[in-house]
Amino acid sequence: MMKTCVATATFSCDPNKVWLYMVNPVMNHWRKDVAELEPTGDEMRLIEKNTDGTTTKVVFSRKEKPRHITCTFEKGKIKGSFTAVLLGGGDSTSVECTLEADGLSIFTKSKKLLDGYLGMLRQALGE
Repeated sequence: MMKTCVATATFSCDPNKVWLYMVNPVMNHWRKDVAELEPTGDEMRLIEKNTDGTTTKVVFSRKEKPRHITCTFEKGKIKGSFTAVLLGGGDSTSVECTLEADGLSIFTKSKKLLDGYLGMLRQALGE
């Protein structure tokens, strides 16, 4: 069953900085759930090696710096899509994210996953 959620977050920094972190999960080790990236030779594809021993395949369909990110992901039986729209400039960025995931357990909430992701980002940006 597909689970969908939307979350908005505001950061007190330039959209370029937020965008760079969002497309690079190992930059300054901000994603605590990702141990390393496996190179694919293609900037539109990532393989995340997760701290729990699993891998996540990420395929970007849109990486418009610093305004828009769209990707699909696959981690075991979990498949889904993620979209982030960044608005703002100068010293303020608002990010609206949409997460759709299929294959989550009945106890896993997509909103909790997305909030955790944004929380790690907030911590990495020093907010």
